[in-house]
Amino acid sequence: MKKAFILSLAFALSFSLMQSKTIQADEFSGKEDEYISLCSSATLTKSKEKVCKRFNKYLKDKTSNLKSSINNSKADIDKTSNNIEETNKKVEELTDRITELLKQIEYYKVTIQNYQNEIDTKVKQIGSRMYSMQSTYNTNAFISYLLESKSISDLYSRLASLGQLTSYEKQLAEEIEQKKKEKQEQVKAMTEAQIKLAEEKKKQKELANHYIELKAQQQKQLAEQQQLKSKYNSAQSKVDAALEAMYERDRASRVTYSGTVGKGSATGRAIASAALTQLGHRYYWGATGPTYYDCSGLVYWAYNKAGIGIGRLTAAGYAASGKSVSRASLSPGDVITFSYGSGVAHIGIYIGNDHFVHASGRGSSTHGQDPNQCVKVATLSGRWTSFVHNYRRLY
Repeated sequence: MKKAFILSLAFALSFSLMQSKTIQADEFSGKEDEYISLCSSATLTKSKEKVCKRFNKYLKDKTSNLKSSINNSKADIDKTSNNIEETNKKVEELTDRITELLKQIEYYKVTIQNYQNEIDTKVKQIGSRMYSMQSTYNTNAFISYLLESKSISDLYSRLASLGQLTSYEKQLAEEIEQKKKEKQEQVKAMTEAQIKLAEEKKKQKELANHYIELKAQQQKQLAEQQQLKSKYNSAQSKVDAALEAMYERDRASRVTYSGTVGKGSATGRAIASAALTQLGHRYYWGATGPTYYDCSGLVYWAYNKAGIGIGRLTAAGYAASGKSVSRASLSPGDVITFSYGSGVAHIGIYIGNDHFVHASGRGSSTHGQDPNQCVKVATLSGRWTSFVHNYRRLY
């Protein structure tokens, strides 16, 4: 039962996330220019913060998808270019084979003509003999008999029957005729092969042209994708800047401290004053300013801003640095470290009058997304006092 409940809960959560992405896409799809104008406005108001943050997320997702699409398009173009190269190579190979075949065909045609010339010569010689016989015997019977021949072989057979062709002449004539036929068959076969090669060459040329057109389309698509990605990147920067400007205006009006820095050394007061100039700046795990801070990052920035060059340490690192001071001896610029039971986890800067300034956040899970997790002033009393680990002077 419990397993079925967990599975149904997981499915519901997955479905909810899918719906959220779909809704976000539907909300802004086709309206990008409208929201770019709205969310990059220099007068962006708090009332538009949520929709503009969603739109900024939408732009980042679109940019990420475009980056993937651009990589795919480049891969497609490379593949098509290879196809064009391979197809053109095949066309060249086919052209060479066709050229070679045509040369062979021409050569065999010349050979066939030579054989035919030999046959014609033989026929003329035989014709001369026949005319001699016709004159001798005063009859056309010989000529008529020979004219009825159905082929050159038949002609030679009839001549042989008349005793006018030696066996050698007959054999030679038949060999010539056979060679002629063989060459004619070869020419026929090569001509058919040449036609097939020409058809294949035509197909390959058409395929090459197809690939060339496809490449042009792919290059056009790539250019559009790159242009759109550039547009969205630019829009993201503008929306980020507009949101940041709005946060800064909101920070200046929302996070304030009406008190003053307490009495102390000029150095300590300079450190405390520097930290107070950053009121409202958001907490971001690992940040050291000047836009975002974590707790130890604020200490590092304020000290260095006041001219005290200290290294970048964690709260625990600063808790073991400098010299120890008592609660009664606290002076502006001193640091207060806190432990929640498992080691030093937080640090602030004392500003006098039982107050301290600190970058308040939820640790590694906070990355500037919460305007309430920011640099602020707190009173050193109540729960804060119960969590104090030690007090240190780092200058």
